Amino acid sequence: MKRTYKLCPAVALTVILFAGCDNAGYGTLENSVYLSDASGTAKSATYTMDGDVDIVVNVRLAKKATKEVSAAIRLNAALIDRYNKAANSDYRPVPDLRLPEGERVTIPVGETGVAYTIRVKDFNTDGKQYALGVELGEVITGNVPRSASQSGFVYLLAKPLCVSVPVMSGRAGTVSAAPAANWGLTVGEWSLECWARMSAYRINNQALFETGSADHSIYIRYGDANRPFNYLQVKALGGQVQTAPDLGNNKWYHWAFVYDGTTLTVFRNGEVTVKFDPPAPKGGLMRFDYMRMLTSGAHYFADECAVSQIRLWKRAIPQAQIKSNMYYTVTPTHPDLIGYWPMDEGDGSVFADITGNGHDATARKGVVLRWEPDIRFDRR
Repeated sequence: MKRTYKLCPAVALTVILFAGCDNAGYGTLENSVYLSDASGTAKSATYTMDGDVDIVVNVRLAKKATKEVSAAIRLNAALIDRYNKAANSDYRPVPDLRLPEGERVTIPVGETGVAYTIRVKDFNTDGKQYALGVELGEVITGNVPRSASQSGFVYLLAKPLCVSVPVMSGRAGTVSAAPAANWGLTVGEWSLECWARMSAYRINNQALFETGSADHSIYIRYGDANRPFNYLQVKALGGQVQTAPDLGNNKWYHWAFVYDGTTLTVFRNGEVTVKFDPPAPKGGLMRFDYMRMLTSGAHYFADECAVSQIRLWKRAIPQAQIKSNMYYTVTPTHPDLIGYWPMDEGDGSVFADITGNGHDATARKGVVLRWEPDIRFDRR
């Protein structure tokens, strides 16, 4: 099997508000120096850029000063650590990036701000997530205090996925992750994400995922008894819920199924589409016995199905994380990942679990009909 991992030459940039490390309070200030990116109500913004990324750091004064104001500016990896702890993420500092020692920004007399640009050269992330923590340091000249709450933020860098995807038929059999049974994994929360596309919805019970048996199973299928069958139904923990019958033929959808111990929420393209509280036997614990796809059999799985970026988590991931990572890879060694199947090999019938947990998946002969290259989900 030839494995390829392709990332298109573009970089996405997300700005996340983060308070500085200086907790000193100044009371009512006549003037202060601060980072304007951290001053608004929006806490994040995403940009997609080709090649290198120019991060423009805007340093501002509350009002014009009668003297030149300069302040130190530096990279601070501790901001990334704090962000990771708050967001349960695994971002790493951008490698080989340094600012000159003693770097400063200077706002001239009569001005209220200046822009400082940090260029991040395009680099191969190798499927990992990187970030840049920027901090406004001590005021050097001008005798204007620094705003403690608006002195630092973190830039999250990610390359949009551009991958090959398998187009499959359930008529030929299933896709099964190793081991075939008896995973012996029980969790109180879980999440399952993927991109999926169906050629049509001609018949009911076209099962996308199945993870176990009896009342502990997660069974996700297109269509039940009611026509039309262009909806997704989720059976879990003794109950079921389904989306509206409005799915289109040959359209990509990002799905996230999230159970927080009480409520099971279905997200479509990052937005809540339906939710319910399942009966939850045994306190809502889910036992994962196995992980299979396309399990309906030759009679029921009549249409072609393409699937990519399957991520199985042992926690309830928040909506913000779902939206942030829909179009990008995530660090495969995240401790909360049970399995991560990018399904981007480009050929063959084996799909690697890149978490290192050993759950590589194999499709039966004839399941993979063909591979489609260069799929960009952010341009679907």
